[in-house]
Amino acid sequence: MEFSLFEFLDNMPHGFVFVDRGGIITHVNNACAQLLGLKKEEIINRPIISIAPGSDMLQVMNQGKASLRREIQFGEKLFLVDRLPLFSEEKVVGGLSIFQIMPNSSDKGGLWSEQERELHQFKELVEQLYDGIVMCDKNGIITMINQSYCDFLGTTIEEAIGRHITEVIENTRMHVVIQTGKAEIDQLMRIGDREIIVSRMPLKEGEETVGALGKVVFSDLRELRSIVERYNIMERKLDFYRQELKRMMGAKYSFAHIMAEHPLMKEAVQMAKRIAKTRSSVLILGESGTGKELFAHAIHEASSRAEGAFVRVNCAAIPKDLMEAELFGYEEGAFTGAKKGGKPGKIELANQGTLFLDEIGDMPLDMQAKLLRVLQEREVERIGATRPIGVDIRVIAATHRPLEKLIQEGKFREDLYYRLNVFMINLPPLRVQGATILSLAGKLINKLNAELYTNVSGLSERVQNIFFAHKWPGNLREMNNVLERAVQLAEEGELDLEHLPPYLLDKQVVRTSEGISLDLEAELAKTEKRVLEAALAHCEGNKVQAAQLLGIHRASLYRKLEKHQIAQK
Repeated sequence: MEFSLFEFLDNMPHGFVFVDRGGIITHVNNACAQLLGLKKEEIINRPIISIAPGSDMLQVMNQGKASLRREIQFGEKLFLVDRLPLFSEEKVVGGLSIFQIMPNSSDKGGLWSEQERELHQFKELVEQLYDGIVMCDKNGIITMINQSYCDFLGTTIEEAIGRHITEVIENTRMHVVIQTGKAEIDQLMRIGDREIIVSRMPLKEGEETVGALGKVVFSDLRELRSIVERYNIMERKLDFYRQELKRMMGAKYSFAHIMAEHPLMKEAVQMAKRIAKTRSSVLILGESGTGKELFAHAIHEASSRAEGAFVRVNCAAIPKDLMEAELFGYEEGAFTGAKKGGKPGKIELANQGTLFLDEIGDMPLDMQAKLLRVLQEREVERIGATRPIGVDIRVIAATHRPLEKLIQEGKFREDLYYRLNVFMINLPPLRVQGATILSLAGKLINKLNAELYTNVSGLSERVQNIFFAHKWPGNLREMNNVLERAVQLAEEGELDLEHLPPYLLDKQVVRTSEGISLDLEAELAKTEKRVLEAALAHCEGNKVQAAQLLGIHRASLYRKLEKHQIAQK
């Protein structure tokens, strides 16, 4: 940061007059000419006493000591003047007069009272904005210093001006800034037992450094550190409250909680992770217990709305006559029994966050129409309100019901379906996940061991057969419940038949003396697997030819290979 000294002075409201050793004026600034009511060329090269009769500037230069706060008369105006000697290599080479109009001095035209007001305001501004300000010439001699800095240093303006900067301010680097011509902004500095923050800037005339300006940015670092500490405490409190709010109203699960072993489930997770980064609506389809709500939580947690609320609404559990109030909220006095002060609805609570509409297929048609308007207009109106409230929400909907069939039956709005179905995620039921069922069971057992302080090692072969044979209508939720019961009964070792609930024992495999299972479905599955392997062997691994040989579509062949965990080359 560079300054031209004379450009700097021309923008100052005080009058500045420079004289040489003989008392001849060499330079004046704009404010000086205006205050005196003369042009610059009418002042320069004239003796100082011609514009300031009785001036003691020659005495100031002879003694090398400043003369401060002197009053002089010029015409009908009274001025307050500071006179300073200017040094070069410890020799006085000139002088500087700084003057301003005295308050309440005569002013016929009104111009001077305005100037007086501006000067007074500038002085007050400098004193208030800065804890200290000082200026010195190219030799490091102080030419200006304000009262605040003098009070801080324990000196006076008269004692400071005309002395070298290093004699007045300890540990200063103003003379270094003059030598290098480079500014030093917001630097730490120690004066006595106090640390302060200062900025130092060179004053330049063209390419030449002719002085420096210094200002105290912060005069008590201890206070600054106290402020920073209080700020850090507030930040920690804010983080704590943010985490508490997120714990109470945010998502409880992330993608790390989803156990994806089967390729179809892995594909669903990858799709959900990509969707999470968008702001579009999501429709999750899947049977009960497949993890629809878990996916909704995970999408919210991985989105840019993770700090916002995650509000869940079970559309199947709310009575029809209460659903509007639950979703949209109500104003005080909207109906008999309305809560004093009103109540925000679930949609309003989800503002800046995510609204999860579970079992959306069970929402009444009239509420579907109102929900559609919220999604289109991005605003919600409480019951009894006179104006809507803008909301910014992301909607994730889920259902186990076939929405397309409900549309055909007139039980679900087609326009709402397409509004929700920007992205669709299909979660596979447990019964189609083949051998990955055992892997899922193993992970659930490890999780339950940690939670219940048990030491179950796995499933016996008989339990594995039952797990394969069972259809798992409750999917992963059912398996978790079965294993939670079994793990607590067994406590350690393998889980066996006596640890399973009675309804699963109906699936126990009975074999004939020839070793043939009486479980028809299991025997058919084994036969299907052998036929598939034989077809692939006959066609030397060519799956297109194998599908033609078996008389099935190629996609069906791929599904069957996945189901039976047949390696694909």
